[in-house]
Amino acid sequence: MTRDKDPFDILGDSTLKRAEELCAGLGTSLSLDRRGKARFFRGALTDLDDPSKKDIPVTVAEIEHVPWFTLISDQVLPASGNALLVFRVPPSQDMKYIGKHSEFEPGKRGEQDQGRFVVRFNIIRDARKK
Repeated sequence: MTRDKDPFDILGDSTLKRAEELCAGLGTSLSLDRRGKARFFRGALTDLDDPSKKDIPVTVAEIEHVPWFTLISDQVLPASGNALLVFRVPPSQDMKYIGKHSEFEPGKRGEQDQGRFVVRFNIIRDARKK
């Protein structure tokens, strides 16, 4: 190794180009671990098409600049195309969204997610606005 060469510059242009090509070929099913980036709130989810209109407690994970919420529940819930999500953001702002979600799936973090189920809640509209 020569003294004028940066010791941390160990990847050549061809290696970097190949790495970029490999990353570009990754599928959209790739999920990034965003621990530490989310804010969590207690909320309730109601399937508006279910005649019982039962409120199910959920934890709402909000990640800045992500256009959906991740919902966490202690029970498997069926898919819904017309659900109401309500939660409160401190100091006292009530959030209400109409959205849709697929069936809740088991968490993927091993033992720490045992008994917890998650789903992506896609916002259709803000229910606070008329």
